[in-house]
Amino acid sequence: MKTTERNTIIIMRTNIIVFAALLALASCGGEKTLEERKADLEAKKMELAKLQNEVSKMETELLAEDPTLGQKEEIGILVEVKKVAPEEFEHHFEVNGSLEAVEQANISPEQGGQIKQILVKEGDRVTAGTTLATLNVSVFQTNLQEIDNGIELAQTVYDRQARLWEQKIGSEIQYLEAKNRLESLQKKRETLVAQMAMSTVKAPFAGVVDRIWQKEGELAAPGQPLLTLVNMSEMKVKADVSENYVQAVKENAEVEVDFPSFGISTTAAIRQVSNIINPSNRTFSVEVRVPNKDGSLKPNGIATLKIKDFEVADALVVPAIAIGKDAKGAFLFVINEEDGTKKAVKKYVTTGRTSGGQTRVTEGLNSGDRVVIEGYNEVANGDLVRIQG
Repeated sequence: MKTTERNTIIIMRTNIIVFAALLALASCGGEKTLEERKADLEAKKMELAKLQNEVSKMETELLAEDPTLGQKEEIGILVEVKKVAPEEFEHHFEVNGSLEAVEQANISPEQGGQIKQILVKEGDRVTAGTTLATLNVSVFQTNLQEIDNGIELAQTVYDRQARLWEQKIGSEIQYLEAKNRLESLQKKRETLVAQMAMSTVKAPFAGVVDRIWQKEGELAAPGQPLLTLVNMSEMKVKADVSENYVQAVKENAEVEVDFPSFGISTTAAIRQVSNIINPSNRTFSVEVRVPNKDGSLKPNGIATLKIKDFEVADALVVPAIAIGKDAKGAFLFVINEEDGTKKAVKKYVTTGRTSGGQTRVTEGLNSGDRVVIEGYNEVANGDLVRIQG
């Protein structure tokens, strides 16, 4: 409503000016007589006086409702300021790492042989100790049968020699030879049974069969992957950190972990910090573990670690974008107020670290200073300003 009333006054004032101009033009016409022009002039004056009275009356009424009407607008450039005060400041650096499953292995048999049966398929979940595949053990079974036959005979011979030896019949050598033969065959049997057990491939831990590399009927060998088993419940992130941060990175320190490809962010503790610096790239490795109960994270995915390397409890902090630079150095515009007049004054400062778009000012700024953080590009040293809000 107030805006409409102000516009009405402006229009009326404009009309008065236009009316006066038309009156002047009319007075210059040569078609009417002098007496007629004088009469027109008096009429126009009366109309003008009437309009002026109406304007004055409206101004009086509006001023009663809005005392600020007609006041001059405050001069100066509109700016936004921040009143600086000691606050906590932290600096972080970021490194990229790679995701790995804590438990992941390429499973191969301990004993070579032909694959007789693969008992799982890709995607199967298995528990620790589950039989995954078996190899052909027919040769071992034949040898085991032969050994069992030999043990049976050696046991009979030994039993007879033992009875004779108890009766002091026969020689001690015969008794010992029979005993040694029996024990030797028994040891061979144990070894053969252990070799046969190696032909059974079992899961060393609970997990998911991610990939099967070989088929039934093919030859398997130690060190040659038969299948890949992975436990997705817990993942680890390994990253290489520059040796410049070797004093700042500590075990058990909390870090922010971001997985951009999976849209997941979390916090975790540094589990391990390497004691060796890689001479080829001057870095040391760190490891962070994160739970993955729902299996969202995948091995070999990219992770970003945000690690804190510096903090101050009572820092003076300003937006980094508000800091200008010239030949003398970095500066800020600070509000100086005298007799109700506000001016932007250039103040040279010494800056420290920047983190998250905020910069720590170490010298040149005092607690309580009002720093221009919006409109800094529009002001110069000494300009009059108005503070937004």
